[in-house]
Amino acid sequence: MIETLALFTPRQLTWTPERASKALGMSRASAYRYFSLLARAGFVEPVSGRGYALGPAIVALDRQIRLSDPLVQAAVDLMVDLAKTTGGAILLCRLYEGRVLCVHQERGARVPAFVSYERGRPMPLYRGATSKVILAFMPPRALDALVERDRADITRAGLRPDGVALRQALEPVREKRLCVTDGEIDQGVCGAAVPLFERSRVVGSLSVALPSAAMRNGAMRRAARLLVRAGQRIEAELERKPGGGRRS
Repeated sequence: MIETLALFTPRQLTWTPERASKALGMSRASAYRYFSLLARAGFVEPVSGRGYALGPAIVALDRQIRLSDPLVQAAVDLMVDLAKTTGGAILLCRLYEGRVLCVHQERGARVPAFVSYERGRPMPLYRGATSKVILAFMPPRALDALVERDRADITRAGLRPDGVALRQALEPVREKRLCVTDGEIDQGVCGAAVPLFERSRVVGSLSVALPSAAMRNGAMRRAARLLVRAGQRIEAELERKPGGGRRS
């Protein structure tokens, strides 16, 4: 039933039980039963002539996540301040199934015209400061597993699909605990990011996106200093909360 929900993507907004049964290799009877149960709970709803689309229960759960996620709660006030002082888009992201997922965003007065890291949109792990600062602190075994799975993606990102070479390329990021890139995700957009740790394990990143001109006029350098301090305060807040941050 969970796999049925995972079928819904921006490219495929609606599904019929018949098509879902073929996609998941299940019987049509099971597919009809799952869609009926999901519809009763509000997770999907019928769409005239097109099968089913995601339902309002998803929206309710999304709000619940924003209200209860310890990482979001620890970061949101600092993100609002960062958006005001830097003028950029402030992104809070998590590692999610080998990709990076934005879980909260605050926007300042100098936000670039377009920033690909939208809330809820999985992004590649091998491009952009927001993602690479997480990648740099992943355990060697996890990094090796990603290399085996994503060789083509790593190569397209201009990195060597080799665990040792990848760790060496990311060593400067680990030393500074800061990653700065320009134009790796969106043309004309630069970004800086810091990792966020909970009990010595990287759980996500905090980043700022600004127009590329910020790399030349010193605005990105100033924003990065503020970002580092904000990241430290978020980690301290996570440690104070009972149970700490949620597991990714």
